[in-house]
Amino acid sequence: MSNCYRMTFLLAPDKLELTPEVLKPHWALKRFKLVGDSIVAFRGGVKLSPEQYVDLLEAQRERPIPNVDLLHFVVEHFDDDLERAILKENILINIAQEKILHRAPKSGVMRWGDNLYDGKYRLTISCATKTLVSAKIHLGICIDSDEENGYRGISEFGIDPFELAEVIANQYRADMRRLKEKCWHLRPMI
Repeated sequence: MSNCYRMTFLLAPDKLELTPEVLKPHWALKRFKLVGDSIVAFRGGVKLSPEQYVDLLEAQRERPIPNVDLLHFVVEHFDDDLERAILKENILINIAQEKILHRAPKSGVMRWGDNLYDGKYRLTISCATKTLVSAKIHLGICIDSDEENGYRGISEFGIDPFELAEVIANQYRADMRRLKEKCWHLRPMI
């Protein structure tokens, strides 16, 4: 198809921190000149206080954020409402689980809600939110473990975070493209 849906992907070469700025609209455009729907992956920490959390229940629980580097995915879609963003967040988490299990089949990583767990330890933090012009999704996968705060990292499974970023982002982009293309060629029943 010549008018194929396109989502841009960038694996940032430098470490970055997840801050409230990252979840604002057009962050990928302003920071990396990525126009339209995009997925940016980067390695880095988290610099958020509980009052800056997108998930209000997480803020009330004051659950600690992992104090280690994470592999972050920041997705921006310009045609979605919040409900669709949450569904796409679940697609991204399912892809992450599939790719981790493919690389570490004995890990036993399971999805509960909108996060991944290895036994009692969480591997991820995630959220979906709506801006004035777009929907944003964040998925952070712990690279190193922070067991004191209840997190396990993918380094425990010998997984290369940059290779994992490539395969997760490319699968997500392919799934989003197939979703759009399927809508283009299905006819309504009248």
